[in-house]
Amino acid sequence: MIEFKVRPEGGELFEVTATTRDILSWEKVTKGASLKQLMENLHTADLYKVAHFAAKRQQLFTGSLQEFEETCDLEFEIEEEGQDPTPSAR
Repeated sequence: MIEFKVRPEGGELFEVTATTRDILSWEKVTKGASLKQLMENLHTADLYKVAHFAAKRQQLFTGSLQEFEETCDLEFEIEEEGQDPTPSAR
């Protein structure tokens, strides 16, 4: 899952969680895309697409992807499933 904080220009900050459904939607519209590619390459354009899918699915944004890109700033955290939140001992 990817946690996004979305800061619309002139609007209130909101949080959105991108799930596998949003990543699947992104894969369907992005030629050659895969979850592995998304996690390894982290292109900003791809993160905006995934965040847009999530925000629309959760009814937090109603505009187009172009409007989302032009009016919103993103902060994000990637949560890998099965990841141990405690640091390893050295």
